[in-house]
Amino acid sequence: MLFDHFDQVRIINLKHRTDRRAEMIAELRRIGADTDPRVAFFDACRFDDPGTFSSIGARGCYHSHLDILDAAAAAGAGVLILEDDADFTAAARDTVLPADCQLFYGGYHAANPDDLQRSDIIGSHCMGFRADIVPALATYLRGLLALDDHPTIDGAYVWYRRAHPEIVTHFAVPPIADQRPSRTDIADLRFFDRWPILRDAAQWARRIKRQMARRGAAAAR
Repeated sequence: MLFDHFDQVRIINLKHRTDRRAEMIAELRRIGADTDPRVAFFDACRFDDPGTFSSIGARGCYHSHLDILDAAAAAGAGVLILEDDADFTAAARDTVLPADCQLFYGGYHAANPDDLQRSDIIGSHCMGFRADIVPALATYLRGLLALDDHPTIDGAYVWYRRAHPEIVTHFAVPPIADQRPSRTDIADLRFFDRWPILRDAAQWARRIKRQMARRGAAAAR
C-alpha cells in the first residue's frame, strides 16, 4: 500500500473543519488505513492576514507543509503529506513506488500531461517525500519566504525540483488522489458558502457530485 513507503503520514486539517476531518477518517477507513499508527492529523497553521501570500489560506497551507517537513527532518523520517480534502482512488491500496523515488505526486493537475517532469503542476493534496531529501527541502521552502514574490506550496515544490533536477520524482499515473468537492479554506468563499442555508445546500450538492463521480469511475473500470 502507498502508506507503507513512508515513516509518517500527516493530514493537514483546521481544527474547526470537523466536517473535513470526519470525511478524511471515512476515506482512511475505506482504504483500510484508519488504524495505521503512522497516520496523524496535523492542526493546520492559521494566520490573521495573508502576509506575502495571495490569501490567508494559502499562507496557512504553505506553513503547514513546512512545519510537517521540519518535524519529519528532526525525526529523520520520510513523510506523506495529505490535505484533508484528499479522496483516494482504489489504486491507492496497491500503489508501489520505485525504490529510487524521492518525491512523489499522488494527486495533481499538470499543465502538460505529456511531460510531467517539466510541467507546471497544480495541487499539493497528496505529496510524499523520502527521508533523505526532507531537510534540504524544508530549508529551501523556508528560504523562499524571504522573497517578495514567491509561489504557493504547489509551485514551491515545482521550483525545488527545477532547482534540483537530480531529485527522482515519481507521478502516479493516473493520479490516485483527487480533491473532494468541499468549501475552500484557501481562496475567497463563493456567495453560496457564506450563508448557512445556502452552505448546507452546497455541501449536499457536493456530496451528490462526489458520489456520481465515484460511480462513473467504477463503471469505467
